[in-house]
This record gives sequence, structure tokens and C-alpha cells, in this order.
Amino acid sequence: MRLSRALPALALLAAPVRLVEAQGECPVETLTPTALTTVTLSVNRAVQADSASAPKALRDAMKGLSDEKKFAANLVGAGFLKAQIYVLWMHQAGTSETMTPEQLGVNVPKGQTSQPIDLARAADSLLTVVEAAGPACAELTLQWRQSKPWTERINKAYTAFGAGNIDSASYWADRASLLYAISPFVYNIKAQLASARGDTPTMLAQLRLAVAAAAKDTSLAETEKQLRFQLASTAQTYAMTDGAAQKAALNAEALALFQGLLEKYPSTMDGTYAFSAGSEIVQLQGDSAATRTFLAPLVANSAKYTDLTLLLGAETARASQRSGDAIALYEGALAKNANIRDANYFLAYLYYEAKQAEKMLPLTDRLIAIDPSNGDNYLMKAYAYSLFAAAEKDPKKKAEYQRLQDSLSAEEAKLAAAHKMQITRFERRAQGAALGGAVENLAKVARPFTVTVEFMDAKGEVLQTMTAEVPETAAGARSNFLLEPTTVGIVAFRYRPLVMPPAAARPAGPARPVAPVRRP
Repeated sequence: MRLSRALPALALLAAPVRLVEAQGECPVETLTPTALTTVTLSVNRAVQADSASAPKALRDAMKGLSDEKKFAANLVGAGFLKAQIYVLWMHQAGTSETMTPEQLGVNVPKGQTSQPIDLARAADSLLTVVEAAGPACAELTLQWRQSKPWTERINKAYTAFGAGNIDSASYWADRASLLYAISPFVYNIKAQLASARGDTPTMLAQLRLAVAAAAKDTSLAETEKQLRFQLASTAQTYAMTDGAAQKAALNAEALALFQGLLEKYPSTMDGTYAFSAGSEIVQLQGDSAATRTFLAPLVANSAKYTDLTLLLGAETARASQRSGDAIALYEGALAKNANIRDANYFLAYLYYEAKQAEKMLPLTDRLIAIDPSNGDNYLMKAYAYSLFAAAEKDPKKKAEYQRLQDSLSAEEAKLAAAHKMQITRFERRAQGAALGGAVENLAKVARPFTVTVEFMDAKGEVLQTMTAEVPETAAGARSNFLLEPTTVGIVAFRYRPLVMPPAAARPAGPARPVAPVRRP
């Protein structure tokens, strides 16, 4: 069984500009010489001003930077102030991506031609110089790089991408990148653009950068998780298609990511999704050692994982002929949720193979309570009694076990002459569940069916009961049904036995002999 996981869009929040004085290891100074103090005051006024008065404060600040001779001893500080002016202009409504020196407040000598200034590019160039001045300076410039202008541009990129406008998305991604290129959101939009162009290697490269960037910021834990899932899924898919030449490396990368997600989120559905995808990789590889390593944490400490993760792990172990691991994981799953139909069935069968009949009986009793109109469950209980009978030396006790075995086989034969219920789908949801199945009419006449299902929580408490009316079904035919309860917390189900049609409605026929016990 493979679970699929939807990847939600990454969310951004607008970042306001706040003034932080240069200190610590960053040697940038914006208050000396005196000429820069005046400029700093004008910048501060612009930060605090409303939209009507901010432009004048910004022009005043730019005029204060016109005579470079006044601050020749502190060109880095002056450059930092000029970068702030450019960023604050981008805060103003209606500002284009470029402005002329005259619009900025610079007096251009008569006769000289002024060239438009790309605000984002110019700000980036000046901020890069500041960042080179000391290790702490990047923190000082971050408030300017990641402020409202960057947020607006990266959001425009995501909005355009969502609308299918790849060219526009690419343009705004590049504009955002000028201001703050090392953001996980920038790397991610570039990854999505590469994907839209069919360039998976570039997508993978950008996602790796996005993951590394997000990992540096504890406030982006959810974003980092989403990016890791996307990187792992992309690597896994690419390994099976165009990236076959790097299949081993890509699968190893994906598996390591899924294992990391499983260990970080073991008790959540995210961990379950990660295990599901990782198990697909190890099973396709057919490497018994890799399978053992992948399952080992679950076997060693099943209590920390979800019941669904343990169920998937047990299925992986059983498919890999690791019966001991499968038994441990089925037991762990049932310890958390005793009413998992498949866990009860397959654990009972593994106990049968191990000739542990006494452990089979509680499971088969529960199976019949969960899935009462499925003859396979009565046969499973008959197998348990066949083990008791084979091991028993006392003739009377042996005869009693054989009688119980025959009685259960007869019950299976009775169902086989009437109907069979098969649950084909059980999907847990945040708001309820979905249960689908089919009723096979094994009788000789057409008949309708009523399916009543009780949906339960992990403790076996019934949360919601629903009924499906299956239309009249021809003899030998199957009819499907689907129930979708909406109560939160549903993780299991059981249904009430299907009622046999009245005897008069069924034509008489030859008696069906009791079927011999057969292996599941």
C-alpha cells in the first residue's frame, strides 16, 4: 500500500522595515561624519512617514548624499544609507522597478544624460558591500533585503505561477532574487519554474538549496518539512524515469530524506507518508539488508510510530519474507488500534505458520466481529482448531477440536451459498473516512442488500453508524457501495452481518458439502 501526500503551497508573510543600529562585529557606521547623521535622520523620517510625506523625506536623504567628498571616509556607511533609500522607494505605492536620478532627488548637472536606476539591483549591489564588511553585517542588511518589496515580488511570482503565467512568474522571481536570493521561497519558486519547463535536474538543485536555507531558520520548520517531502518525491520519481542513469544516487537521496522525516515526525501522518514512500524504494530495490535497516527502528520501538505506519511496515516485512518483523509490527499496530481488519487477519495467518494456535483465537474472534460476512475469517479460525487437533493426544479433546473445525467450515460453506462481503477501500481522513466495498451475491436469485457499518476510534468506541442500501444484485454478480462518514477520529470499522434472504425466496438445490480446511 502506498499513501500519497499533497504538498501545500508555501506561505509568505509581509516583513516590515525596522531600524537596527549597526553593532557587534559589523563595523558599518551611519552617524559619522556629521553629514551622514542628517541623512540618517531623513531616512528615519521616511520610515515613519505616511505615503504622502515619505517621498519628500527620501529625496531630502538622497540630496544629502550628493556630495561624496563629505563622506569620503565612510563610503560603506553612505552606501548603506543609499541602499535603504532605494528599498524605501520600493515601499511606496506606484513606484516602478526603475527611477531616474531626478525622480530620486539627485541634481544632475546640466547637459548630462541621466540613466534610469534599477532600484532592486542597485540596492543589492550596495548591501553586498555592507555584508562584506563583517560577519554580523548580513543580519543588519536582512531587514532591508527581506522587507515589503521582496515579499511583494516573491508573492507576485507565486501568484503568476499559480495562474499558469510562467514568463511573469520567472520575471518576478528574478526581481525578488535581486533583493534576497538565498531565501528558501526564492529557491522553491525557481524549482517550480524548472519543473514547469521539464528541467528536473535544475528543479532538484534548487530544492536542495531551498531545504538547506529553510533548515537555518527554526521558524520555517513547516516549510522545511514540505520542501523535504517535495525533494524526496521528485528524486524518487526522477530515478524511475529520465534520471535512470543516476538511479542509485537519487534513490539513496530520497530514502535518506524519507527516513529523516519519519524519525522527526514518527507519531504523525507525515511520518506515515514518509514511511510509505520509503518502503516503495526499498521493496523495488529488492535489497534484504536495506529492508532490514529500514524496518529496524519500527521493530525496536513500535510505540513511537502510528498504527498505520506499523501496519505498512508489517506489510513490507511480510512481502520481504521477514515474518519475525511482520509479527512484531502487526502486534504493535494492534496494540494501538485493535480493530484493524488486515492486521488481525495476517497476524493470525503468521501465527498459523508458526503453529501458535492459542494466539490465533483472539484475532479470529475479532475478525469475525469486524468482518462477519466474509467466509475467509471463519476458515482462519478453523485453521487454529486444526492446529489444536493436530497437536492433541487425548482422543476426546482431539474430536472436540475437529468438531469445532468442521462447524466453522460449515459456516463458511453457508456464506459461500449466500453472499460475500469484500472491503476494498478504507481511507482515513482528517474529517472522517471513506469505506468502499462490494457485495457478491452467491445465491441463486437476485436480491438487494443492506450494509450497516459502525465507524470507531482507536479505543473501539463507535463514533458514527451509516447504512448503504445496495440495489438488487443478480445471482453471481457484485454490487459496489461507498460510505463517507464525517466524524473526526475514525480509524477503524466493523459492519453488521448481512441478512440471509427468506428461505422461500431461494430455490431448493443440492446440499453443498462442507469444504475442507484450506490455506489462506
